[in-house]
Amino acid sequence: MTIGSTQKELEKHLKFFNDSLKSNNSFLQTLFDTVPNPMFYKDRKGKYLYCNDAFSKTILGISKEEIEGKSLYDLPDLIPTEYADIYYKMDEELFNNPGVQNYETKVKCADSQVRHYNFYKATFVENDDVLGLVGVMLDITSYKEALEELDNKNKLLSSLSNTDYLTNLGNRRYFENIFSKKLAHLKRTNQEFSFALVDIDFFKDYNDTFGHQRGDEVLAEVASIIQDTLTRENDFCFRLGGEEFGLLFNTNSVEDSFFLMEKLRTKIIDKKIEAANNSISQYLTVSIGLGNILKANRDFTTRDLYNKVDKLLYESKENGRNQTRVKDFI
Repeated sequence: MTIGSTQKELEKHLKFFNDSLKSNNSFLQTLFDTVPNPMFYKDRKGKYLYCNDAFSKTILGISKEEIEGKSLYDLPDLIPTEYADIYYKMDEELFNNPGVQNYETKVKCADSQVRHYNFYKATFVENDDVLGLVGVMLDITSYKEALEELDNKNKLLSSLSNTDYLTNLGNRRYFENIFSKKLAHLKRTNQEFSFALVDIDFFKDYNDTFGHQRGDEVLAEVASIIQDTLTRENDFCFRLGGEEFGLLFNTNSVEDSFFLMEKLRTKIIDKKIEAANNSISQYLTVSIGLGNILKANRDFTTRDLYNKVDKLLYESKENGRNQTRVKDFI
């Protein structure tokens, strides 16, 4: 083999190598641009060496040629400095701890829509030197929206399971749960509270006279007055069944508790809902049993306290209705 033929063989192999390299590079670029997920790689200084179409068009809204060779700080019209600082900090953490990085964040895209992305990034290393990083972005917006929708539905279901459909007050199940927590809290912290039972007077007569539909409307009206009267964060109102309501609220003083119940009673009268039985008033009235639970008596259970306050309500009814009977439990 002559020197000339050897040179030609070398040139032939070199051309084949360069052609293969170009072909492989073209293949990789085509593959990158075919992938729908935004992809990029940067050098150690944060300058983009390459990105695919999904990144250039979806994320920044400019051509790849306008991105390559630039860092985020070179694109202030597209990436505000405060966001560039965040991404730079995340990149530096990865450069200082070579390997793989994964995090979730919101991104304002070229179409002004804010989307949720998972970032998957990894360093590329040569001879123990970190040369840059490669990144892939996975759009998880639909997933996040589905989670949010599921969470909202769960909250709605939870609310419905604890809510009386007619009055939007808490139902009996919710009452028993909160009552138990109030009593347990009293035993831990000595936080006094009051429990009241409110019953609409002659409600059977009302249904018989005006019909059950109007009776349901009155229940909702009374519930609304109760809610407007007990408005503090730790005030709880419930419909316990029929025309009976339960109230749980923290006690500042026994006088204040009694005054609050009297205020509620008179507000219901002031609503001037026509009474079916006007033997005590021409307007609808309520009777109230009020118990102030002032000490964590170990013998107290929610059932015991309910029965004691129910007895006070019975006394209100037996002594002429339209009144509040109160007792302190210590």
